[in-house]
Amino acid sequence: MMQSTFNRLAGELFCNLLHQFGFTNQGSQHLTYYRTTSEGVYHVVAPSLGRSGTWYCVRVFPHSPHIDPQFDSRFPDRLGIPTDSWSCLSEHDGVNLTQQQFNCKSEENLRKRFERTVAPLLANVALPYLDQFQAVPDILPVIRHSSFLGFALHHLGRTAEAEVILRSERERLIRFRSNDPDVTALLGHVERFAGLNVP
Repeated sequence: MMQSTFNRLAGELFCNLLHQFGFTNQGSQHLTYYRTTSEGVYHVVAPSLGRSGTWYCVRVFPHSPHIDPQFDSRFPDRLGIPTDSWSCLSEHDGVNLTQQQFNCKSEENLRKRFERTVAPLLANVALPYLDQFQAVPDILPVIRHSSFLGFALHHLGRTAEAEVILRSERERLIRFRSNDPDVTALLGHVERFAGLNVP
């Protein structure tokens, strides 16, 4: 299945279901669905087509501008995932490490698999999982990336802990020596939040 076909068909199915629960994909050029809590936490659901075009997976994760200084510039389609690989939706593990592949070899397969498996998983697993994240302290235990953890701790006023993590993250980014503008921007934010005055 071509990406454009998948976007059209999956977009219809995911929109019809997720809009009932307050999600939108406004501003997304792909299939990123989100809703926000009163405390500035975003609940994100993002189906993604596999390279072969015969299957897709679904990522489910919480996020917040409070834990990512690059949030606004990367929202909604280029957000990093604070929970990293622990964001895959599956029948056996809920939202965890297992990347289940949902069949989309044809429109019929896509629709049937969505109705029988994906829609119930979204309603009964993904949404209750996301419901537990209403504020930044709720996200803290599931953050897997050091930079997000450091920014989250800083937001919560735990600056000493944040600075230790962010200084370590700075060393990692420096060793990485990437010319990627996103990495360069992240390094600048890490240094600023870690209290480093680096020219």
